[in-house]
Amino acid sequence: MPVNWYAQILGMVLQLFLKFNINNMSLQKEGHEKPRVFIATVDNIEIAVHNPLITGAQLLREAGFEHIQCHTLYQKLKGCDFEKVGMEDVIDLANEGIEHFITKGPDVFNYEVNGEPETTDKKALTPIQIMELKGVHPSNHYLIQVMKDGKHINYAYCPDEPIQMVCTGMKFITEKWLDTVVIEDYGKKCTPVPPARTYIIKIDKNNHPWHHPTITRNELIKLESAVDPATVEVYKFLNTSPKPVKVENGIVDLTEKCLVRFVIQPKDQQDGRTNRRAFILPEEDTEFLDQLGLPWEAIAGPQGMWVIIYDYPIPAGYNVQTAEVAMMIAPSYPAVQIDMACFYPHLSKLSGTGIPNILQQPVDNKTYQCWSRHRKGGEWKPGVDNISTHLCLVDNWLLKDLGR
Repeated sequence: MPVNWYAQILGMVLQLFLKFNINNMSLQKEGHEKPRVFIATVDNIEIAVHNPLITGAQLLREAGFEHIQCHTLYQKLKGCDFEKVGMEDVIDLANEGIEHFITKGPDVFNYEVNGEPETTDKKALTPIQIMELKGVHPSNHYLIQVMKDGKHINYAYCPDEPIQMVCTGMKFITEKWLDTVVIEDYGKKCTPVPPARTYIIKIDKNNHPWHHPTITRNELIKLESAVDPATVEVYKFLNTSPKPVKVENGIVDLTEKCLVRFVIQPKDQQDGRTNRRAFILPEEDTEFLDQLGLPWEAIAGPQGMWVIIYDYPIPAGYNVQTAEVAMMIAPSYPAVQIDMACFYPHLSKLSGTGIPNILQQPVDNKTYQCWSRHRKGGEWKPGVDNISTHLCLVDNWLLKDLGR
């Protein structure tokens, strides 16, 4: 084989080897080339992205802004002023003319009224403005803000108070004013008292109109009488408590849940019986005891709370014609029954026969004779039974025992 033929073959192999190595080096270079990174600064927060095309919303999220609706984005271009960027606008970070970005507060605030969306560019609106923008007339409606935890803020009595708008959204509802609300009706049911033009307040036995949801202690007193406020105490009755609560100086909230009525009592009493009122009974009991025409007291001490009726008539056949009758009043009365009855002086029958099931009970520095007589379970009916119905039983006990 000629030498030239071998040289040609060797040259061709060398060319193929060199071409293969050049192509392989090119592929290796392309495979290891790092992608380009685009840098942007938002409010001194530096971010890096690989895709230069990015929306305003994406840019804020990359910078760590959680509520993007609470921010307005601006870009600074070289030699130019700041330019607003919308949330859906696309920015090209490859543009070398962009210097940096800044954010400001929101341009608009979104909120909801009665389930429908609304928008405002005002940072604060009054309840009246919110209702008027919605087309709800403030003369017969009031505004309520519904918080995220479900609580309500009522603006019925502060319609001109500015409400600072929140960029994350706010929820409002409107309600109609009621003309008149009887406090006692809502208190007995323990239901919330709605805003009204007029509130009817029961003080002692009388109803009084009042045109605001709050009232002072002295205003309560003046509604009922012309007495000097310094000489009396005011108590409020709540459906959830058998004992009245003393009203101190200050503001009384008429919309307090379960509030029923008020009573006014003299601050000082004279010494002697028939003047002690250590606690306040339900109105129906007080009326009944007063109508008896007999002296009575409500006392409290280490032995508990007691109602004592003096000169109570005792049927013929006993050793006395009248006696003191004491009845223990439980703290939760009238939800809890009155049990037994105690007499002073001790009763005995002229026939000489004994009285069964009697106990000794100290009351008001005296030892009373208590008759152990009890209702069956469930026989006491709150709202029906009271001191008057219990004394009917006591009278029956006295008559029945004479026939033993």
